[in-house]
Amino acid sequence: MSDAVNLDAMIRRDDFAVKGSQIASAEPIKSLSVETLSSSGMLVPLLRKPDFQRETNHWTPVQVVSFLESFLDNELIPSIILWQSESYVFVIDGGHRLSTLRAWIEDDYGDGQVSLAFYSNEISSAQRKIAAKTRTLIEERHAHSWRTAL
Repeated sequence: MSDAVNLDAMIRRDDFAVKGSQIASAEPIKSLSVETLSSSGMLVPLLRKPDFQRETNHWTPVQVVSFLESFLDNELIPSIILWQSESYVFVIDGGHRLSTLRAWIEDDYGDGQVSLAFYSNEISSAQRKIAAKTRTLIEERHAHSWRTAL
């Protein structure tokens, strides 16, 4: 069993050539917030991972928690590189980082509502165990302070 957290459902995958509705604003994205990364946020429906990017399932629960600690402690986080097509905003670099933030916001580490919809309600027991391990590690380390940050 792999010890990696499956966050692939957090950002849809698409080809660069995919066409959708034209983005109303050509305003560049200068910052991201918890609000824009939640399911009800304005950015999430536009976010896409290019289909050539690796799957977002390479981080262990410890890596997920370590990144969240860095984020919440206002430590330096490497830049996230986005490219805006006429219809979508593609994540060129930073897919695991953005997916981890989305997972934390949605409380979905591969077994929550977003993942259930993405995988047609078919979540393996291995994936459920890794998600539970991740959630437990997060709660053991910072449950109160992290929830209040949302």
